[in-house]
Amino acid sequence: MRCLEGISRASAGRTLMAKALIALLILPLLAAIPAQAQVAGTCPPPKKFAAGACVTACPGGYEDRGRECVYRNQSR
Repeated sequence: MRCLEGISRASAGRTLMAKALIALLILPLLAAIPAQAQVAGTCPPPKKFAAGACVTACPGGYEDRGRECVYRNQSR
C-alpha cells in the first residue's frame, strides 16, 4: 500500500505542475491587446478615429476634433 500512496502523491504533483504550466502559457495570450483601429494614432493621416474605426468623415452625432470624432449626446 505504501508504494501506491507514493504514486498517487507523485501524480498529483505532476497534475498540479501541468495545470500551472498551462496557466502560465495561456495567461499572456489572454492579455488585452487593442486592435489597430482602437487607437486614434493608428489611423492613416487623411482618416479620423470614430467609434473604434478609421473613417474619412465624422458620422452624424460625432463632433470633429481633428484626428478624432467625439460622440455628442443629442438628447440634451
